[in-house]
Amino acid sequence: MNKLLDATASLAARLDGRMLLQYVESCPSTSDLVKEQFAVRGLTEPLLVCTDAQPEGRGTRGRSWSMQPGQDIAFSLGLPLTSGLEPSPRLPLALSVLLGQSISNLVREQWRAARLYQQEDDPGGDEQATTGERVTRAINEARDSLASRICAVKWPNDLLMARRGLDGELQYRKCGGILTEHLPGLLVIGIGLNVNSTAADFAAELAARLTTVRDCCGIQLDREALFSGIVMRLYGKMVFNGILQGYSAADDSAIRELEPDWRELDRSAGQRWLLNREGKTIPVTATHVDFASGHLYVQDEAGNQYEIESYSELESQ
Repeated sequence: MNKLLDATASLAARLDGRMLLQYVESCPSTSDLVKEQFAVRGLTEPLLVCTDAQPEGRGTRGRSWSMQPGQDIAFSLGLPLTSGLEPSPRLPLALSVLLGQSISNLVREQWRAARLYQQEDDPGGDEQATTGERVTRAINEARDSLASRICAVKWPNDLLMARRGLDGELQYRKCGGILTEHLPGLLVIGIGLNVNSTAADFAAELAARLTTVRDCCGIQLDREALFSGIVMRLYGKMVFNGILQGYSAADDSAIRELEPDWRELDRSAGQRWLLNREGKTIPVTATHVDFASGHLYVQDEAGNQYEIESYSELESQ
């Protein structure tokens, strides 16, 4: 039994042709497969392709994106665009928020399901609770609090997950990413997420920089439930009321509604970069993201500020 195949079939039945879904056991790149399907079949409906293994996944700047077969999530969504319809430049920010919210919701649900005691509605409260029950309740409340902060986002399209360091502070590392490709008449959204793998499953160079949902939560998540939740959230937000309604350059009202959520999740400030501009390489530090434009602002050591529109100008320090 293939759980991801079953989840895809269940979603297809639920959406009843309003969005096409295709599962492949393995493919070099789900985004390339989506583009190929639109070119060959002349599709007019949204198409989502998911896979259990993607050896040639891509991130920003053409960098590779690695996943562990059968453990992580990789899929791409193709949205046909009517003539003249342009996606909002802030779309990657919105997608990061929607992805982070989906993960936080499932983590909270699975942590609650794993509680030792199901006594949250005990009318007696703390006065009648035993010491063990009070300790368990405190742990559960701490988990609920952490679930709301376990995900974060970073400009332009990174999803971060947190785990507590030795000092007790939350330390965020990248666990997922989003790549949007705007082609004539087509928008392709590629999503990769490290779910039930562990950092130790990756090459040492990658393991030092990334994390996984499993590493941060301490439990193995229901990957298929997470996949289904993300797909339905994207469908409900971006497809159901008309493709890209509220997410286009002409009307991005739906994205503006997500600004408070972005502000709460954003961890872009403080990131150090090398800015390549006018033939110079300048060490800079991110100060903030201007949500109205979707641009990043950075500052050099002399206090000069720069507006960054494209990630291609930056390199990680």
